[in-house]
Amino acid sequence: MKQFVNLIIFCFVLLSSARAQLTTQQKNEAVDSVVKLMNERYTFPETAKKIEQFLRNQQSANAYDTINDGNSFAAKLTADIRSICSDKHVNIRYSAEALPVSRGNILQISEEEKKGYAEFLRLENYGVTKLEVLKGNIGYIDFKFLCGTEYAGDFYAAMMNYVQHTDALIIDFRKCGGAMSDNVIPFLCSYFFADKTHLNDLYWREGNFTQQTWTQVVVPGKKYLNKPVYILTSNRTFSGAEEMAYDLKNLKRATIIGEVTGGGANPGGSVNVTEHFSMFLPVGRAINPITKTNWEGVGVQPDTVIKSRLALHKAQLLAMQYGLQTTTNNFWKDELKRLIAEHETQAPQLTKVTFRVKGYVTAKHIAVAGGFNDWSTTAATMKRTGNEWVVETEAEPGKHLYKFVVDGEWILDPANKQKAWENGYENSVVVVK
Repeated sequence: MKQFVNLIIFCFVLLSSARAQLTTQQKNEAVDSVVKLMNERYTFPETAKKIEQFLRNQQSANAYDTINDGNSFAAKLTADIRSICSDKHVNIRYSAEALPVSRGNILQISEEEKKGYAEFLRLENYGVTKLEVLKGNIGYIDFKFLCGTEYAGDFYAAMMNYVQHTDALIIDFRKCGGAMSDNVIPFLCSYFFADKTHLNDLYWREGNFTQQTWTQVVVPGKKYLNKPVYILTSNRTFSGAEEMAYDLKNLKRATIIGEVTGGGANPGGSVNVTEHFSMFLPVGRAINPITKTNWEGVGVQPDTVIKSRLALHKAQLLAMQYGLQTTTNNFWKDELKRLIAEHETQAPQLTKVTFRVKGYVTAKHIAVAGGFNDWSTTAATMKRTGNEWVVETEAEPGKHLYKFVVDGEWILDPANKQKAWENGYENSVVVVK
């Protein structure tokens, strides 16, 4: 079974972001290699030809001549390719250090890299940021990514057994960027079906074959059957996380609550472009057995559309209301009534906030990204008004870190002197009342 990486391009390899001057030859070699790889492996051959033509036209128009640093050139190539295919999985990355040779073999990594990869996953708790039982006996699992069962199978089994006795389960994919293996989704979904169930198909261009995905009849521990499952989404929910939401929604096994997801349905992996450039190259595409299509470019449509920051509160309310309707225990019924009444008074309050940045008259796209929108670069896109860019968004009361994203470059707010460091990055600060 092929393995694909949908979230992190060999995330345990630390790539330097130091700026370095590129030569014309280096840029031409990168374009040539990208064109070759797209034509040979991209899941849509006809689109690859269109991308080749566009990149050649860009070269002829000297569009890359003034771009001299690696990160900016990688961002420009990515934007140019996406302008033709709109495939958010496609991503060119630059490393000031020479890339490991093994990265040239897509979908495979060396034994040495596997050890580092396994350690990274352990340190990241296999993508699970929170596991708890909420009031009303509701299980809650918060993922920032999903990883393969060869690394996390025992951990995920223990996780599912921990929530076994809850009356409903909330899976939070609002910050989940995808899955790093094609075996994790059928493994987790297997807990929700008694019988073997057809989840999804993956078409791979190499070999021209379709791989079916089914649930398992037997799982470690007990299955989570005949109880409601809610999946929370945002516009940052992407790739493998979208697949699990899409599969369970169409099988009517989960209720999706939140925002329309990112729209990435073409799996692939990282491959070397040149010695210093790598590329996430989609080499397959999902085909759902029920809809006969997928969520590429359109995202997964929630059953209940609501701002992502309100999704958890809404899911908890629905889960407790379901429990109230189904329980036969009078004591628990009274307790749920009390919890529901209390919960309805605790809905997150959002306040309108306006952000402005002056100048940048030649910029094509500016957005504000911060903790209030899960650092999304698309949720709060600014509009140019005269000599400034403006956007009105919403945030919960309190202190929030943020930055402006100007044509892909993250900058501090030049008009705001309040700053704070977090996770090694300096950010601007806004206090919402």
